[in-house]
Amino acid sequence: MRATFIGLAGSLVTLALTQRLDKPPLETGLDYLQKGLLEHLGPVKSSYKKWTPGWIPSDCKTMTVNANLSVAHVETFSVQYEDCPNDPWLLCRHIDSPDPLENLIDLFGRVPVRARQWVRHIVNLPDPTNFTSAYNWAGNIAMFESINRDLTLFIHETGHSLDLLGAYPDNPLSTSKHWHAQYAKDSHVPDPYSQSNIYEDLAQNTVVAAYDLNVPGGFGVVEPKWRDVLHQFDTIEVEQRKAGDLLVRGGVCTKRLNNSEVVRVGGSSRVMARGSGGPPNVALSDAVGVIERVEFDTSKDCRLGS
Repeated sequence: MRATFIGLAGSLVTLALTQRLDKPPLETGLDYLQKGLLEHLGPVKSSYKKWTPGWIPSDCKTMTVNANLSVAHVETFSVQYEDCPNDPWLLCRHIDSPDPLENLIDLFGRVPVRARQWVRHIVNLPDPTNFTSAYNWAGNIAMFESINRDLTLFIHETGHSLDLLGAYPDNPLSTSKHWHAQYAKDSHVPDPYSQSNIYEDLAQNTVVAAYDLNVPGGFGVVEPKWRDVLHQFDTIEVEQRKAGDLLVRGGVCTKRLNNSEVVRVGGSSRVMARGSGGPPNVALSDAVGVIERVEFDTSKDCRLGS
């Protein structure tokens, strides 16, 4: 989604590079990558536990309120994947969301764990216009309506986290001289949505890179004009490799974003007490390092969807 601001070194910095790109799209969309991604980024074993009613992660609450929906209708689940055995993800789902919980858990688990660890919460909400879309706020991914087995959507939104939370050596990659120099060498961008701005182009190229890295034969098997965007997706592949093969299947989590504080569904005050009747303990284990929170919001101007 379009990035409107990020916080760097403790300050809030307005991003100026949100103009549309003038390179033509290679294809009309990235749907043609779905089959290969689903086949070769297989499901990860998982289990989940529903929270006791009355509590919700504060970021889930904020995103629900911002969507003009009732927080009382949101259920929270702790989702444990076997490749991050000590630290479950918190998934918040509105009871009117058309996408089944199991579908969301399955698709998110297919995102390679070293990239998935750069996502804080998944929030699934209904949309009154039945429009499927998504955005990323400070590492939280909001999914609206039925995602319909769209793994590219999860990878795209995770791509914003990797870029804007600082996963790559060039940080943020999208604003680096290196990215802009490599972008200038290509004649095309992957699809029309990539033309939105440099941040969306990078996120769409993250999908291309994930395909190229995980599907036998790579991007060139399904795209004869792959060289027209080579410098863009190859730059992401090099950066992710230097960072520890973030987009490659396998491995285990080594770091995580702190979960947002637990709050009462019916109140705004943060409650940290533990014990009987208290909120769930959402502290990270000692098995993972902590990723610093960076403020950015891709919800304001556009949403990837259909």
